[in-house]
Amino acid sequence: MTSKNDIRYLIENYYDIQKLRVETFNRIVSYVKENKDKIIEMIKNLSHARFETQDTNASQNFIELQRDDASHQLIEPQFKSASQCDNETHKFDASHELIETHFSHASQTISETHDERASQNLFETHFGNASQPPFETHLRDAISLLENKKYAEFVEKYVVNGKIELEEIENLLWFYKKLYETEKGLYKILDAWSKEHPLRTNFLNYVKGIGPVLSSGIIAWLGDAILKAEHVSNIWSYCGLTPNSERRRGEKLNYNPKLKTFCWKIGQSFIKFKCFGRKLYDIFKEETQRKHPDWSKLHIHNYARRKVVKLFIASVWEVWRKMNNLPTTEPYPIQILGHSKTKITPDMWIEGKKSAIGD
Repeated sequence: MTSKNDIRYLIENYYDIQKLRVETFNRIVSYVKENKDKIIEMIKNLSHARFETQDTNASQNFIELQRDDASHQLIEPQFKSASQCDNETHKFDASHELIETHFSHASQTISETHDERASQNLFETHFGNASQPPFETHLRDAISLLENKKYAEFVEKYVVNGKIELEEIENLLWFYKKLYETEKGLYKILDAWSKEHPLRTNFLNYVKGIGPVLSSGIIAWLGDAILKAEHVSNIWSYCGLTPNSERRRGEKLNYNPKLKTFCWKIGQSFIKFKCFGRKLYDIFKEETQRKHPDWSKLHIHNYARRKVVKLFIASVWEVWRKMNNLPTTEPYPIQILGHSKTKITPDMWIEGKKSAIGD
Protein backbone atom coordinates (compact mmCIF):
# COMPACT_ATOMS: atom_id res chain seq x y z
CA MET A 1 0.00 0.00 0.00
CA THR A 2 1.41 3.37 -1.03
CA SER A 3 2.05 5.67 1.93
CA LYS A 4 0.21 8.95 2.39
CA ASN A 5 3.47 10.85 2.00
CA ASP A 6 4.03 9.24 -1.39
CA ILE A 7 0.44 9.95 -2.43
CA ARG A 8 0.86 13.62 -1.54
CA TYR A 9 4.06 13.68 -3.58
CA LEU A 10 2.34 12.02 -6.56
CA ILE A 11 -0.56 14.47 -6.39
CA GLU A 12 1.80 17.44 -6.47
CA ASN A 13 3.54 15.98 -9.52
CA TYR A 14 0.24 15.08 -11.15
CA TYR A 15 -0.76 18.74 -11.19
CA ASP A 16 2.73 19.81 -12.27
CA ILE A 17 2.58 17.41 -15.22
CA GLN A 18 -0.94 18.53 -16.04
CA LYS A 19 0.19 22.15 -16.09
CA LEU A 20 3.16 21.30 -18.30
CA ARG A 21 0.92 19.33 -20.66
CA VAL A 22 -1.46 22.28 -21.03
CA GLU A 23 1.47 24.62 -21.67
CA THR A 24 2.81 22.24 -24.32
CA PHE A 25 -0.60 22.01 -25.97
CA ASN A 26 -0.79 25.80 -26.04
CA ARG A 27 2.62 25.96 -27.73
CA ILE A 28 1.33 23.60 -30.42
CA VAL A 29 -1.75 25.77 -30.86
CA SER A 30 0.46 28.87 -31.14
CA TYR A 31 2.51 27.21 -33.87
CA VAL A 32 -0.63 26.35 -35.81
CA LYS A 33 -1.92 29.89 -35.43
CA GLU A 34 1.32 31.43 -36.66
CA ASN A 35 1.57 29.04 -39.62
CA LYS A 36 -2.10 28.82 -40.56
CA ASP A 37 -1.70 29.73 -44.24
CA LYS A 38 1.20 27.34 -44.69
CA ILE A 39 -0.75 24.48 -43.10
CA ILE A 40 -3.84 25.16 -45.21
CA GLU A 41 -1.73 25.02 -48.37
CA MET A 42 -0.17 21.77 -47.19
CA ILE A 43 -3.62 20.26 -46.60
CA LYS A 44 -4.77 21.29 -50.09
CA ASN A 45 -1.69 19.68 -51.63
CA LEU A 46 -2.37 16.58 -49.57
CA SER A 47 -5.87 16.46 -51.02
CA HIS A 48 -4.62 16.70 -54.62
CA ALA A 49 -1.98 14.05 -54.02
CA ARG A 50 -4.58 11.75 -52.52
CA PHE A 51 -6.84 11.90 -55.56
CA GLU A 52 -3.97 11.48 -58.02
CA THR A 53 -3.00 8.32 -56.14
CA GLN A 54 -6.61 7.15 -56.22
CA ASP A 55 -6.82 7.63 -59.99
CA THR A 56 -3.58 5.71 -60.54
CA ASN A 57 -4.64 2.87 -58.27
CA ALA A 58 -8.08 2.71 -59.84
CA SER A 59 -6.61 2.43 -63.35
CA GLN A 60 -4.18 -0.26 -62.26
CA ASN A 61 -6.93 -2.20 -60.51
CA PHE A 62 -9.11 -1.92 -63.63
CA ILE A 63 -6.38 -3.39 -65.85
CA GLU A 64 -5.64 -6.22 -63.42
CA LEU A 65 -9.34 -6.94 -63.16
CA GLN A 66 -9.59 -7.23 -66.95
CA ARG A 67 -6.70 -9.68 -67.08
CA ASP A 68 -8.03 -11.86 -64.29
CA ASP A 69 -11.57 -11.97 -65.64
CA ALA A 70 -10.44 -12.62 -69.21
CA SER A 71 -8.30 -15.57 -68.17
CA HIS A 72 -11.04 -16.97 -65.98
CA GLN A 73 -13.85 -16.53 -68.50
CA LEU A 74 -11.90 -17.83 -71.52
CA ILE A 75 -10.39 -20.91 -69.93
CA GLU A 76 -13.65 -22.24 -68.51
CA PRO A 77 -15.54 -22.35 -71.85
CA GLN A 78 -12.56 -24.02 -73.54
CA PHE A 79 -12.37 -26.81 -70.99
CA LYS A 80 -16.11 -27.21 -71.07
CA SER A 81 -16.14 -27.44 -74.88
CA ALA A 82 -13.29 -29.93 -74.97
CA SER A 83 -15.05 -32.14 -72.47
CA GLN A 84 -18.23 -32.13 -74.48
CA CYS A 85 -16.31 -33.08 -77.65
CA ASP A 86 -14.63 -36.07 -75.98
CA ASN A 87 -17.78 -37.39 -74.40
CA GLU A 88 -20.08 -37.01 -77.40
CA THR A 89 -17.41 -37.71 -80.10
CA HIS A 90 -18.42 -34.69 -82.15
CA LYS A 91 -16.74 -33.96 -85.41
CA PHE A 92 -14.10 -31.28 -85.69
CA ASP A 93 -16.45 -28.84 -87.41
CA ALA A 94 -19.09 -29.18 -84.72
CA SER A 95 -16.44 -28.78 -82.05
CA HIS A 96 -15.04 -25.74 -83.83
CA GLU A 97 -18.51 -24.20 -84.07
CA LEU A 98 -19.18 -24.89 -80.39
CA ILE A 99 -15.90 -23.28 -79.34
CA GLU A 100 -16.67 -20.19 -81.40
CA THR A 101 -20.06 -19.97 -79.72
CA HIS A 102 -18.42 -20.16 -76.30
CA PHE A 103 -15.87 -17.53 -77.24
CA SER A 104 -18.62 -15.19 -78.39
CA HIS A 105 -20.63 -15.71 -75.22
CA ALA A 106 -17.54 -15.37 -73.04
CA SER A 107 -16.55 -12.14 -74.75
CA GLN A 108 -19.96 -10.64 -74.06
CA THR A 109 -19.85 -11.83 -70.43
CA ILE A 110 -16.37 -10.38 -69.94
CA SER A 111 -17.44 -7.03 -71.29
CA GLU A 112 -20.47 -6.83 -69.01
CA THR A 113 -18.47 -8.04 -66.01
CA HIS A 114 -15.72 -5.51 -66.69
CA ASP A 115 -18.16 -2.61 -66.81
CA GLU A 116 -19.94 -3.62 -63.63
CA ARG A 117 -16.86 -4.49 -61.56
CA ALA A 118 -14.75 -1.60 -62.79
CA SER A 119 -17.53 0.84 -61.96
CA GLN A 120 -17.86 -0.60 -58.47
CA ASN A 121 -14.08 -0.66 -57.99
CA LEU A 122 -13.68 2.97 -59.03
CA PHE A 123 -16.46 4.08 -56.68
CA GLU A 124 -14.96 2.22 -53.71
CA THR A 125 -11.47 3.48 -54.49
CA HIS A 126 -12.54 7.12 -54.56
CA PHE A 127 -15.05 7.17 -51.73
CA GLY A 128 -14.08 4.30 -49.44
CA ASN A 129 -16.44 2.77 -46.94
CA ALA A 130 -19.74 4.62 -46.92
CA SER A 131 -19.97 4.27 -43.14
CA GLN A 132 -16.80 6.36 -42.71
CA PRO A 133 -16.48 10.07 -43.57
CA PRO A 134 -14.55 10.45 -46.87
CA PHE A 135 -10.95 11.59 -46.68
CA GLU A 136 -11.81 14.79 -48.51
CA THR A 137 -14.49 15.63 -45.93
CA HIS A 138 -11.89 15.51 -43.16
CA LEU A 139 -9.62 17.83 -45.10
CA ARG A 140 -12.40 20.33 -45.74
CA ASP A 141 -13.28 20.26 -42.05
CA ALA A 142 -9.64 20.80 -41.07
CA ILE A 143 -9.34 23.80 -43.40
CA SER A 144 -12.63 25.20 -42.10
CA LEU A 145 -11.41 25.05 -38.51
CA LEU A 146 -8.25 26.93 -39.43
CA GLU A 147 -10.09 29.57 -41.44
CA ASN A 148 -12.51 30.11 -38.55
CA LYS A 149 -9.59 30.45 -36.10
CA LYS A 150 -10.54 27.34 -34.12
CA TYR A 151 -6.91 26.39 -33.67
CA ALA A 152 -7.25 24.38 -30.45
CA GLU A 153 -10.03 22.25 -31.93
CA PHE A 154 -7.94 21.68 -35.06
CA VAL A 155 -4.98 20.51 -32.97
CA GLU A 156 -7.20 18.22 -30.90
CA LYS A 157 -8.92 16.61 -33.90
CA TYR A 158 -6.15 16.39 -36.45
CA VAL A 159 -2.67 17.05 -35.06
CA VAL A 160 -2.50 15.24 -31.72
CA ASN A 161 -3.88 12.00 -33.15
CA GLY A 162 -1.59 12.15 -36.19
CA LYS A 163 -4.24 12.57 -38.90
CA ILE A 164 -2.29 15.59 -40.15
CA GLU A 165 1.47 15.45 -39.60
CA LEU A 166 3.45 18.61 -38.86
CA GLU A 167 7.11 17.65 -39.05
CA GLU A 168 8.40 20.92 -37.62
CA ILE A 169 6.81 20.22 -34.22
CA GLU A 170 7.04 16.42 -34.14
CA ASN A 171 9.24 16.51 -31.01
CA LEU A 172 6.80 18.83 -29.28
CA LEU A 173 3.97 16.45 -30.13
CA TRP A 174 5.98 13.51 -28.82
CA PHE A 175 6.53 15.38 -25.55
CA TYR A 176 2.84 16.24 -25.26
CA LYS A 177 1.82 12.60 -25.74
CA LYS A 178 4.31 11.39 -23.13
CA LEU A 179 3.01 13.94 -20.63
CA TYR A 180 -0.55 12.87 -21.34
CA GLU A 181 0.30 9.19 -20.87
CA THR A 182 2.07 9.93 -17.57
CA GLU A 183 -0.85 12.03 -16.37
CA LYS A 184 -3.29 9.21 -17.13
CA GLY A 185 -1.04 6.72 -15.36
CA LEU A 186 -0.88 8.85 -12.22
CA TYR A 187 -4.64 9.35 -12.32
CA LYS A 188 -5.20 5.58 -12.25
CA ILE A 189 -2.79 5.14 -9.34
CA LEU A 190 -4.41 7.91 -7.28
CA ASP A 191 -7.90 6.71 -8.08
CA ALA A 192 -7.09 3.15 -7.01
CA TRP A 193 -5.45 4.31 -3.77
CA SER A 194 -8.56 5.99 -2.32
CA LYS A 195 -11.26 4.06 -4.17
CA GLU A 196 -12.38 2.02 -1.16
CA HIS A 197 -11.77 4.62 1.55
CA PRO A 198 -14.97 5.18 3.60
CA LEU A 199 -14.72 8.97 3.45
CA ARG A 200 -14.74 8.77 -0.33
CA THR A 201 -17.36 6.05 -0.72
CA ASN A 202 -19.75 7.69 1.75
CA PHE A 203 -19.26 11.36 0.96
CA LEU A 204 -16.61 12.60 -1.48
CA ASN A 205 -17.85 10.50 -4.40
CA TYR A 206 -21.15 12.35 -4.29
CA VAL A 207 -19.75 15.88 -4.22
CA LYS A 208 -19.70 17.37 -7.69
CA GLY A 209 -16.35 18.98 -8.41
CA ILE A 210 -14.40 16.51 -6.28
CA GLY A 211 -12.87 13.75 -8.40
CA PRO A 212 -10.53 10.85 -7.60
CA VAL A 213 -7.37 12.97 -7.45
CA LEU A 214 -8.83 15.60 -5.13
CA SER A 215 -10.41 12.86 -3.02
CA SER A 216 -7.05 11.16 -2.59
CA GLY A 217 -5.47 14.48 -1.64
CA ILE A 218 -8.14 15.25 0.95
CA ILE A 219 -7.70 11.82 2.52
CA ALA A 220 -3.89 11.90 2.40
CA TRP A 221 -3.53 15.43 3.78
CA LEU A 222 -6.51 15.76 6.11
CA GLY A 223 -7.54 12.23 7.10
CA ASP A 224 -5.35 12.00 10.20
CA ALA A 225 -5.35 15.74 10.96
CA ILE A 226 -9.15 15.89 11.22
CA LEU A 227 -9.19 13.14 13.83
CA LYS A 228 -6.84 15.23 15.98
CA ALA A 229 -8.58 18.58 15.45
CA GLU A 230 -11.35 19.19 18.00
CA HIS A 231 -12.43 22.37 16.22
CA VAL A 232 -12.72 23.04 12.52
CA SER A 233 -10.77 26.27 12.99
CA ASN A 234 -7.71 24.12 13.71
CA ILE A 235 -8.04 22.54 10.28
CA TRP A 236 -8.57 25.91 8.59
CA SER A 237 -5.38 27.17 10.16
CA TYR A 238 -3.47 24.05 9.08
CA CYS A 239 -4.77 24.52 5.51
CA GLY A 240 -3.73 28.18 5.39
CA LEU A 241 -7.33 29.40 5.07
CA THR A 242 -7.26 31.94 7.89
CA PRO A 243 -6.63 35.68 7.29
CA ASN A 244 -3.16 35.53 8.84
CA SER A 245 -1.96 32.64 6.68
CA GLU A 246 0.71 34.54 4.79
CA ARG A 247 4.45 34.26 4.43
CA ARG A 248 6.40 36.78 6.49
CA ARG A 249 10.13 37.20 6.43
CA GLY A 250 11.80 35.88 9.53
CA GLU A 251 8.64 34.17 10.83
CA LYS A 252 7.89 30.47 10.92
CA LEU A 253 4.89 29.37 8.91
CA ASN A 254 1.89 28.27 10.95
CA TYR A 255 0.31 26.40 8.04
CA ASN A 256 1.22 23.85 5.38
CA PRO A 257 2.01 25.76 2.15
CA LYS A 258 1.56 22.68 -0.06
CA LEU A 259 -1.82 21.99 1.52
CA LYS A 260 -2.80 25.62 0.96
CA THR A 261 -2.03 25.19 -2.75
CA PHE A 262 -4.06 22.00 -2.78
CA CYS A 263 -7.04 23.81 -1.21
CA TRP A 264 -6.74 26.43 -3.95
CA LYS A 265 -7.20 23.62 -6.48
CA ILE A 266 -10.33 22.45 -4.66
CA GLY A 267 -11.79 25.94 -4.98
CA GLN A 268 -10.91 26.18 -8.66
CA SER A 269 -12.57 22.83 -9.30
CA PHE A 270 -15.84 23.99 -7.71
CA ILE A 271 -15.81 27.12 -9.85
CA LYS A 272 -15.45 25.08 -13.05
CA PHE A 273 -18.54 22.95 -12.40
CA LYS A 274 -22.22 23.77 -12.18
CA CYS A 275 -22.58 22.57 -8.61
CA PHE A 276 -23.35 23.62 -5.05
CA GLY A 277 -19.84 24.96 -4.57
CA ARG A 278 -20.25 27.17 -7.63
CA LYS A 279 -23.57 28.49 -6.32
CA LEU A 280 -21.91 29.48 -3.07
CA TYR A 281 -19.06 31.14 -4.95
CA ASP A 282 -21.44 33.24 -7.06
CA ILE A 283 -23.38 34.34 -3.96
CA PHE A 284 -20.24 35.26 -2.02
CA LYS A 285 -18.80 37.09 -5.00
CA GLU A 286 -21.92 39.20 -5.53
CA GLU A 287 -22.23 39.86 -1.82
CA THR A 288 -18.60 40.96 -1.53
CA GLN A 289 -18.89 43.27 -4.54
CA ARG A 290 -21.72 45.12 -2.79
CA LYS A 291 -19.94 45.34 0.55
CA HIS A 292 -16.49 46.17 -0.81
CA PRO A 293 -16.81 48.16 -4.05
CA ASP A 294 -13.21 49.32 -3.59
CA TRP A 295 -11.82 45.77 -3.82
CA SER A 296 -10.25 44.56 -7.06
CA LYS A 297 -11.84 41.73 -9.05
CA LEU A 298 -8.98 39.43 -8.12
CA HIS A 299 -9.36 40.24 -4.42
CA ILE A 300 -13.09 39.52 -4.58
CA HIS A 301 -12.50 36.30 -6.51
CA ASN A 302 -9.94 34.98 -4.02
CA TYR A 303 -12.09 35.93 -1.05
CA ALA A 304 -15.22 34.21 -2.41
CA ARG A 305 -13.29 31.09 -3.39
CA ARG A 306 -11.63 30.83 0.04
CA LYS A 307 -15.02 31.03 1.79
CA VAL A 308 -16.33 28.17 -0.35
CA VAL A 309 -13.31 26.00 0.43
CA LYS A 310 -13.56 26.74 4.16
CA LEU A 311 -17.18 25.63 4.24
CA PHE A 312 -16.42 22.48 2.28
CA ILE A 313 -13.50 21.58 4.57
CA ALA A 314 -15.83 22.14 7.53
CA SER A 315 -18.25 19.58 6.09
CA VAL A 316 -15.43 17.10 5.46
CA TRP A 317 -14.26 17.62 9.03
CA GLU A 318 -17.76 16.98 10.37
CA VAL A 319 -18.40 13.87 8.25
CA TRP A 320 -15.07 12.20 9.00
CA ARG A 321 -15.22 12.84 12.74
CA LYS A 322 -18.78 11.50 12.99
CA MET A 323 -17.79 8.40 11.02
CA ASN A 324 -15.11 7.83 13.67
CA ASN A 325 -17.52 8.54 16.57
CA LEU A 326 -15.76 11.75 17.56
CA PRO A 327 -17.53 14.89 18.85
CA THR A 328 -18.19 17.85 16.55
CA THR A 329 -19.25 21.43 17.05
CA GLU A 330 -22.12 23.10 15.20
CA PRO A 331 -21.50 23.67 11.47
CA TYR A 332 -20.21 27.10 10.70
CA PRO A 333 -23.13 29.49 9.99
CA ILE A 334 -22.81 31.80 7.00
CA GLN A 335 -24.86 34.68 5.72
CA ILE A 336 -26.45 33.85 2.36
CA LEU A 337 -29.07 36.40 1.37
CA GLY A 338 -29.89 39.61 3.19
CA HIS A 339 -29.85 39.10 6.94
CA SER A 340 -30.93 35.45 6.92
CA LYS A 341 -28.46 32.84 8.07
CA THR A 342 -28.22 29.28 6.85
CA LYS A 343 -26.05 26.49 8.14
CA ILE A 344 -24.08 24.70 5.45
CA THR A 345 -24.34 21.02 6.29
CA PRO A 346 -22.61 18.09 4.55
CA ASP A 347 -25.76 16.88 2.80
CA MET A 348 -25.99 20.17 0.88
CA TRP A 349 -22.84 19.29 -1.04
CA ILE A 350 -24.32 16.03 -2.26
CA GLU A 351 -25.97 16.35 -5.67
CA GLY A 352 -29.66 15.52 -5.70
CA LYS A 353 -30.26 16.63 -2.13
CA LYS A 354 -32.55 19.56 -1.39
CA SER A 355 -30.40 22.65 -1.06
CA ALA A 356 -31.07 25.56 1.26
CA ILE A 357 -29.75 27.88 -1.44
CA GLY A 358 -32.37 26.87 -3.96
CA ASP A 359 -32.20 26.39 -7.71
